[in-house]
Amino acid sequence: MTDRDVSSGTHVPPAELTATVAILAPRGRDAAVAAQLLQEANLPVVVAETLDHLANLLADQVGAVLVTEEALSSPGTDRLTDVLDIQPPWSDIPFIVLANQGVGRRSDAAVARIDTLRNATLLSRPLHAEELVRAVTSALNARARQHDARRYVEKLELRERQLQDSEAKFHAIADAVDQMIWSTQPDGFHDYYNQRWYDFTGVPEGCTDGDAWNGMFHPDDQERAWGAWRESLKTGQPYEIEYRLKHKSGKYRWVLGRAQPMRDMSGNITRWYGSCTDIHDIKVAQEQRQLMLGEMNHRVKNTLAMVHAMVSQTLRQADTLDDARIAIQSRISMMSAAHDRLVKSTWTETQIAEVVEAALIPHRTGLGRIGVTGPNLPIGSKQALALTMALHELATNATKYGALSTDQGRIDIAWHVSQEDADAGFAFSWRESGGPEVMTPTRRGFGSRMIERALAGYFTGAAELAYNRGGLTFNLTAPLSGLTV
Repeated sequence: MTDRDVSSGTHVPPAELTATVAILAPRGRDAAVAAQLLQEANLPVVVAETLDHLANLLADQVGAVLVTEEALSSPGTDRLTDVLDIQPPWSDIPFIVLANQGVGRRSDAAVARIDTLRNATLLSRPLHAEELVRAVTSALNARARQHDARRYVEKLELRERQLQDSEAKFHAIADAVDQMIWSTQPDGFHDYYNQRWYDFTGVPEGCTDGDAWNGMFHPDDQERAWGAWRESLKTGQPYEIEYRLKHKSGKYRWVLGRAQPMRDMSGNITRWYGSCTDIHDIKVAQEQRQLMLGEMNHRVKNTLAMVHAMVSQTLRQADTLDDARIAIQSRISMMSAAHDRLVKSTWTETQIAEVVEAALIPHRTGLGRIGVTGPNLPIGSKQALALTMALHELATNATKYGALSTDQGRIDIAWHVSQEDADAGFAFSWRESGGPEVMTPTRRGFGSRMIERALAGYFTGAAELAYNRGGLTFNLTAPLSGLTV
């Protein structure tokens, strides 16, 4: 440094201030002597002339301060105290106070002024060069460590903010996707679920950590799911399985569970990331489609059997072949019309009376053997299709084996609405009488299973076939909403 560097007008670049010693010694030659000794030790200095000037240097984060004891009693103490009060938590500027030699006991005011500096070391005058340089060097080193600690803390804080931002982005993405996301430790211990999991299951956060997740599965699926998960943990192969997961409504819904392992550079699994996708509607649609295909296949066979029975009976009863031909053509036309109405009912809402009539047209003989009573209610396309096919099954069975297989048999169909019971507001019945004695079948065929299960499912109600000796009966009960849902 030049002589100009130690003058009161010195301007030191900010980058050098943290290694600079500020000197305040307004009386005598203390400032000049101290500056010379420190410069000879290659320590940069800047001289302040007042406490206000020193306070400004402190605000610029000067490295250390060398101040005479008498300078602390000059004007500007409040300004210096204010600057020290607003120092950041990591900052503790070291002061070296040049004390008066021979001071026996300081006044309380003098002690308070030194205590205000917070980090002060007393050094007696006259100045000893080596003692001064060592004291200042030690103070500057301590100050440098403060700055190092500050930079380290700032890096930690930056990393913490980056980590928090990263976690916030991850949670925002994980909670936004229409998937249940979860992850586990390498041993399979579940320790994270996104909000979608808790929204779906309705369970409190944390209650499915560890192995408790398996308790959310349908009892019939738990061992199968456990086995697949254990196999993936053992082999490291991806996990994929369909199972029924308990919904917050209390019902079980089909989901597709998948998981992939994450590995480090050595190939070791560090974490498993998985998802659960609600596939219940797809699964139900697949089951209904398979059921419908089975129904249609069975119906075609029944239709052919009905055509065969109709032709046989017509030929036996007709007086001439021309009469038989006309009767057969008429009945086949009625069957075709019924099929047309059935196809139409799958696309538009219709009336239950129309559905019943359409299903019975091929079986009416004009002898008044089928009675139908009930209010004309709206019915949805799915329910219309299911009811038509069920009536077709019942009528076909009656033609082959039941009330319509004899001349004295009769079928009574009725339905009514009860406004008092919302859960079972709709009731539908089929009653056969006058036919052959009914025997309970030893094996339930596809037709009876379709009538009870499919019809009950479409109407969200209950359906039951009863093989009474006097005649087959069928009963369907459902909420009113089940007719059009």
